[in-house]
Amino acid sequence: MLTLLALLACKPPEAPDPSQEPIAAYDPLALVDPLIGTGGIGAGIGAINPGPRAPHGMVHVGPDTRASTGGAASFYHCGGYYHPDDQIDGFSHNHAHGMGVPDYTGVLLMPRDGWDPAWTRDSTRSAPFTHEEEVASPGYYQVRLQDDHTLVELTATPRAAVHRYHFAAGAEPIVLLDLAHLVDGEVPEAWVDVDLSAASLDGYQLLYANYSERYGGLKTWVHATFEPAPVAAGTWDDPTDPVAGRVHAEGAGVGAWVEFPAGTEEVTVRLALSYVDGDGARANHAAEVEGVAFDTARGRAEDLWRDELSTVRVAGGTATERVIFHTAHFHAAHWPSLFMDVDGRYRGLDGELHALQGGRYYTDFSLWDTFRTSHPWFILAHQDRAVDFAGSLVQMYRDGGAIPRWPHGHGYTGGMVGTPATQVLAETWLKGLTTGWDAQAGFEGCLAAATGPTPEASRGGIEGYRERGYVAFEDSDGPASLTLEYAWNDAALAGWAADIGSDAAAEIAAQSGHWANTWDPAQGIFVGRYADGSFDFLEHPEWWSDSFVEGNAWQYRWGVPQDPLGMVEVQHGGDVDAFFSVYDQFWADSYAEEDDYNADTYYWHGNEPDLHYAHLGSLLGHPERSDAPVDFVLHSRYRAAPDGLDGNEDGGTLSAWYLLASVGLYPVAGTTTYALSAPLFDRVEIDRPEGTLVIRAPGEGRALAGASLGDQALVSTVEHGPLIAAGELVLTRGE
Repeated sequence: MLTLLALLACKPPEAPDPSQEPIAAYDPLALVDPLIGTGGIGAGIGAINPGPRAPHGMVHVGPDTRASTGGAASFYHCGGYYHPDDQIDGFSHNHAHGMGVPDYTGVLLMPRDGWDPAWTRDSTRSAPFTHEEEVASPGYYQVRLQDDHTLVELTATPRAAVHRYHFAAGAEPIVLLDLAHLVDGEVPEAWVDVDLSAASLDGYQLLYANYSERYGGLKTWVHATFEPAPVAAGTWDDPTDPVAGRVHAEGAGVGAWVEFPAGTEEVTVRLALSYVDGDGARANHAAEVEGVAFDTARGRAEDLWRDELSTVRVAGGTATERVIFHTAHFHAAHWPSLFMDVDGRYRGLDGELHALQGGRYYTDFSLWDTFRTSHPWFILAHQDRAVDFAGSLVQMYRDGGAIPRWPHGHGYTGGMVGTPATQVLAETWLKGLTTGWDAQAGFEGCLAAATGPTPEASRGGIEGYRERGYVAFEDSDGPASLTLEYAWNDAALAGWAADIGSDAAAEIAAQSGHWANTWDPAQGIFVGRYADGSFDFLEHPEWWSDSFVEGNAWQYRWGVPQDPLGMVEVQHGGDVDAFFSVYDQFWADSYAEEDDYNADTYYWHGNEPDLHYAHLGSLLGHPERSDAPVDFVLHSRYRAAPDGLDGNEDGGTLSAWYLLASVGLYPVAGTTTYALSAPLFDRVEIDRPEGTLVIRAPGEGRALAGASLGDQALVSTVEHGPLIAAGELVLTRGE
């Protein structure tokens, strides 16, 4: 008979818990695929350009493409590049990141073998390319032009780009600059000067596109140098009449070219931008690329990305999940973009020049999208960026007189709805980032937007919202959406006001409950109302209607993540089971719906209003109701492929959703609360100033089986302060 000791000796040892093991250092750049999100069809277009930029850099150089068959509409080229294309028009120096309308794509360079007057137009100078001879990685892009076999290499610094062109033996190399090129829009003013003796070029472009035209156009200056020195040049102010030997041109359709000695096999172009003036472009060039070899510039770009991406590490998961995660981290660090020169000067939202004393100034805040995921991610994982972003929004308020909703370049655009900067600034404050930006001015700007009309119409229909308790059709289009968005804005502002002891706290807190006034119990939906109090009737709630902005009644049905219990009280008399009956059927319908090129009828991950839906179960204390929805989104709406995003990236919003949900957290924007879910990874490490935050996920499976913070058991949510103070969150996984 075996003794107990013998039995114990025969017992197999317990498997080690991988979540306990610190993560060994690794190079995240090897796990980034910039081609993810560059394709898709219809509502599933990612709109990402794979060209290089520095993290949150001013310059994003990359290829602008088209199809030889005529190709897709400009909507498919909001980022300049569309993966199914087979022609390259050239390489421009600013690109929108996942934006839903075309803009930027200014200041285009293109190498060609031999000068041909046809090169003045995109359609006749475009060169064929194949993905088999294309390489993209953080800070680097390479492609071979198939007709003349020129190999193009690109890299970027924060304010400049370096091009290296390898021409075929015996070529007659030229490089052209096209200041009239845009994917969509026009250039009403431009000029160019070529200085052959200095091997340099200077230029200016006023760019009018879908958003930039709203504020009078984007003013851009350029300074470029060439190595070796060109031996001849020409310019055009009319694409039908290029003039060899002329070194200056101005007008609308402006461009230039420079020629190099026959047989030159390698040409380097260093090009810097400024949105301030020509002196700024030359100073940016001198500070970042003057005399810098291409390989050196590439190495510096890769080091910047390595520093940015190494702050968050994961272990476990599948190889594909790790690629999607690190690519999402890479893409989330594209926008907002740097918008100040090396001397601290920038062009503000008032169109005037300003100088920043300390910090960095950024623009391109796609706030209606990014407030939900991107900014909470920055606060959690990149606090220095979060502080600069908050400071930039406050500076915009100082310069332009209103808290911006969608600042693009150096102007207000009025894009989308609400005042989502309120959630960003309130959350930055409430999560402890209270220094390094003028929080008092930020609060004043947000309060002004919440209590009356402001310049640039920060909140359309604000008077009716305050008087009636909802935005009416007579006040604005999309009144149900506006009422829901304003109430969420106000909930964040009320929390901020209470935290600082503002006298406005009670008034704004009361206002934050206005979301309930747009609920129609007869129809069982949020829907628009008229000034007389009557509700619009929707015969088909699954269709888009004038009540909503970019969505239908289903995609706004639970648009109250800041007060989920209050929402259940209004919608179901507090009966959580009744809520989940509708919720579970919604997800069943979402699982059954074909994921095609159309906007989805039920859960639409490719747009923003319902991004929190998968985590509503956890927010209501029932994580088991979130397990399947979160898993569904993580595994069906992200792929390691060009069509790997479910819609427009919208400045990093979709990537940030993946970053947060895949580590088991989902933020309620404008608050300190995170919903919990089962992570994809065994262990996550996030470097923060006070130390490394660790998220451990012992066990296997795709369900959240338990959660704890130190000795404290959690149900399905955690607050930011205790999370950071504890330094370790345990999210146990099960089936």
